[in-house]
Amino acid sequence: MNVVTASDAGFFHCLKELACSVRKFYNKPIIVYDIGLTEEQKAQLDATIIPIEINEKVNHRGRSMLGNTGIPSTRATHKPFCVSEYFKNFSEPMILVDADCLFTAKVEETGFDVGVTCYKSKKRDVDYYNGVINSGVIFFNSSAPKLINLWAQECEKELTTDQKALSDILDTDIDWSVYNKNQDCLGIKVRILDAKIYNDFHLTKKGKVLHFINTKHDKDIYPKLIEGYRQGKDIRKLFRQIKRGKKTWYEKIMRLFKIN
Repeated sequence: MNVVTASDAGFFHCLKELACSVRKFYNKPIIVYDIGLTEEQKAQLDATIIPIEINEKVNHRGRSMLGNTGIPSTRATHKPFCVSEYFKNFSEPMILVDADCLFTAKVEETGFDVGVTCYKSKKRDVDYYNGVINSGVIFFNSSAPKLINLWAQECEKELTTDQKALSDILDTDIDWSVYNKNQDCLGIKVRILDAKIYNDFHLTKKGKVLHFINTKHDKDIYPKLIEGYRQGKDIRKLFRQIKRGKKTWYEKIMRLFKIN
């Protein structure tokens, strides 16, 4: 099992930590498709770095307005091209992760071709305008060429994201309420995996793969969360404190003592 990502210079601060976690739990370097790293950054990485030429129609830095939230979604439409390139040169199964992920344990899941995680909301009638899956972590135990080719074609469309494109393709056959069982899509065995374990963007202590999405990967926040993680702190609570300026009961009491 290989762990694979793609990164540019903007995510280097996260990529360093991801590479260290892969070395720790897999005892091998992460494979990084270079989509804009500097030479200095590449020299610092414990990684197998592979340059890749992406279709000119694909803009991994671009954003598309898919919903009425007023917040554009990151396109990240380079991903299917990285998967295709990987299976041209490697035969081992792989996990494709975003550069702002972090492994807390070794993960190897088999018995299916493609494994994805999806959002699970208690709210009814949720508008998954950017797709029901979270594409930050995807398992590929086989090359799944038919699926990857369709995904690449969808990603060439201007008003979409990698996440929306893959969600739409799978949505034709996949029952999103069925977890941990194989389902057939395009003749491929697809399994829905628990995001709390395999793509934990809430940063709980259950996650084997943490995902520092949105402001969690900001350069002024991410290092504090990583330091908290190393110290064994509840980084979900820590993020709320950092983001909202909240203090714990203990911190408030200590501040009162210092004032007095």
